[in-house]
Amino acid sequence: MSSLRFIQPQRLMFWHDRVPTGKWWTFIRQKINKTMTTLMMMQRDAPKTIFGRPVYQDEHHSDIVRLEAVMKYGGIYHDLDVVVVRPLGRLYCYQTTMGEELPNWLCNGFFMSVANATFLRLWYDSYHTFDPNHWNRHSVLMPGIIAKRHPGLVHVEKDTIHNPTWEASGLRKLYNDGVFYNWTARNYAVHLWYRKHNVDYDPESIKRLNKTVGQIFRYIFYGQSDML
Repeated sequence: MSSLRFIQPQRLMFWHDRVPTGKWWTFIRQKINKTMTTLMMMQRDAPKTIFGRPVYQDEHHSDIVRLEAVMKYGGIYHDLDVVVVRPLGRLYCYQTTMGEELPNWLCNGFFMSVANATFLRLWYDSYHTFDPNHWNRHSVLMPGIIAKRHPGLVHVEKDTIHNPTWEASGLRKLYNDGVFYNWTARNYAVHLWYRKHNVDYDPESIKRLNKTVGQIFRYIFYGQSDML
């Protein structure tokens, strides 16, 4: 919903190995049908290897698929727990944009780029050294390393996409009752770090959710951040 509202894409490419089911999938399909956005179902099996190196974990499968997709098509990738909260404006001026997760770490939960950008090709080539035992080396650390070596190839947003972070102090700003982070001041998006919280909400429960995520959810779902 946040993508439809603030990015207003011509095409929304939904990458999957299995088609989702259930009432919320039906709900969002109906929402898309009321817009000018075309939904493209991009079915793909999980890659088992990259440059001859084995890939075992679902997260690593996704890391590779998203990078290959943006390399081929260009556009914006973001995780389902990254909520866009305003138009991306000036970010469209850069060949490639990523957001800082922690100092020198660039998070692949959100990135945007033209197709076949040099930064993306260097990042993809780094998978020649992929080690499945290293959790975030190629998804977060490696793009940070490449950005330091070639700063002209990527625009880095310091604190407008992945802030608050997944650290304890950041999660408190998102999820603690009565604690509010000023996400309207500078953020283009807010990363919810859902695996760190793992609580389900619905349209009713968010109405009186007295915390930052409650404000964000209401803003996207109901069009206002105040409690209902």
